[in-house]
Parts: sequence; structure tokens; C-alpha cells
Amino acid sequence: MRRKHQTPSISKDVISTDQLYRLVSELRERVELLEREVYPHRSGELSPSQPRPPKGRRPKLHSGVLLERRVRLTAWLEQNWPRLSVVLRIAERSGSTSEAIATLAATDKEKFTSPYHSAFYEKPEQFEAELRAFLKSGRFCGNPRNLAGAMAGLPELSWKRSFDICAEHPYKTDYKIPAYWDHMRRKFPERLRELEEAETTLNVEIVLARSRTEDPVYLHLRDNPEKVKEWLEAGKPKI
Repeated sequence: MRRKHQTPSISKDVISTDQLYRLVSELRERVELLEREVYPHRSGELSPSQPRPPKGRRPKLHSGVLLERRVRLTAWLEQNWPRLSVVLRIAERSGSTSEAIATLAATDKEKFTSPYHSAFYEKPEQFEAELRAFLKSGRFCGNPRNLAGAMAGLPELSWKRSFDICAEHPYKTDYKIPAYWDHMRRKFPERLRELEEAETTLNVEIVLARSRTEDPVYLHLRDNPEKVKEWLEAGKPKI
């Protein structure tokens, strides 16, 4: 008579919970080690140290792109500031931006295009309403860098959002010589008057020695007294 096969009974004490947890942990570590060896540039899903991507919407315009646009737009505005500053101040006072837009559109631009050129640089006529709102807001202050910060993010961002982000990352270098006269008018009006009256390089040095400042334009003028009269003359407003 055939004997029945008996299934061996498994005792609950064969493996404890602590032992099971330890075995699972060791297995997890081994899997992670193998993943790092096989995929050195990829992280496995089991890695506890892998940062998760931030939740929420992706930004419409990366801040790095915005700031680079701001730099290029600033350079263009400052290079042409003796003429642009006049029409923009008139527009700010009158509330009419048609002449300012026409002047901006007619201002010379680089022949090659760049992904970092703002849409306002390429076609300012498409953003007349945004320019009018910016000038009306009181944030212009006659400063080309304020204008560049507000317009650089269009059309992905509103002019105000663009302005606020750029204001958090001030741009304080690479001033263009055609914007020096207006910069001194806004920041150091008394020194500008004295410099325009100075007749010699020595007089210029004496005038510039009267103010202690870290302003980059002022320091550049102070380091080049023989060029000051020429540079200021080049930046005077042109109608």
C-alpha cells in the first residue's frame, strides 16, 4: 500500500520578522549596488537619495534665458540711448507711445538672429501696449536697464513679472559709453554739470575726486579723465 506524501509543516519560528527585515534590507542594498555598476549614470528607483523633480508647472521662460535676453537688450538700448532716451521720456510724459515704438523699430539691429534676442528687440511694434503700461507704472525712471528688464521676458512673461525677476538679479556691469551722459544725469547731476564746465583734464580729475562711490560708470570715468569730455559728448541726447 502506497504511503501518502506528507507536506512538511513549517513552524512560525523558522524565520523571525527581524530576520526577514534584515534579509530584505540586504537584498535591497545588493540591488542598488548592481544598478550603480550597470548604470553608472542612471539612478535606480530604489535609491533613497535620488532627488525627485519639483512638482508643479514648468516655467514659461527659464530665468537664465530671461537674464541673457536682458543683457543683450540692455546693450542694444544703451548703444542707441542718446536718441531713444528722448522719445521714451516724451512717451512717458504724454502717454503716447507711437513715436517711441516707431523709433525703436527703426533703430539698427544686428544682421544675424540669436535665440537670446528678445521678441521686443525683433519686433517692438507688437508690444506697444506693454511698453505703454510699463512707462505709466513709474518703474522706468529714465533707466534703459529698467526698460530692458521689463521687456526681455515678452511674450512668455508679463512685463511686470519679467521686471520683477530681473530686479532680483541686478545687472551692474558692461555699461555702454553712449549711455554714460544719461547715467551721470540720473545718478550724479551736480558732478555732470561740473564736468561739462571743466576745461582741462586736471579739472576733470579734481571734479571726479569729489565723490566716493563704487558706481562702475563713475569709476570708469575717474580712471580715464582724458576721455571723459569725449565720452560725455557722445552720450548727449539727440533729437
